[in-house]
Amino acid sequence: MINAVVIVAYVCLFLFGVGTALAFLSSWRDGCLRKDLAEIKSGLGWVYLRIKNFAQLFFNKHVHSHIMLYYMYYGLALILIAVALQYIFTQ
Repeated sequence: MINAVVIVAYVCLFLFGVGTALAFLSSWRDGCLRKDLAEIKSGLGWVYLRIKNFAQLFFNKHVHSHIMLYYMYYGLALILIAVALQYIFTQ
């Protein structure tokens, strides 16, 4: 049962990745990588700009330095979550 869920998750991630790559390619071909949202009228350029603005909000130098300082705690939390999920799904 869990294998089916994992396969569905991988297929969804693959489709999301392909769609994101195609949106970036379309934005690049439209020439809207260096433009503002007000200058773009059609195409998927606004999607690229929304993703870019979101990424600039959360993935900046302060977040990077925080992650570099506390990466071992995040790793420990991920290990504990993985063990808990394994315990839950093997019951």
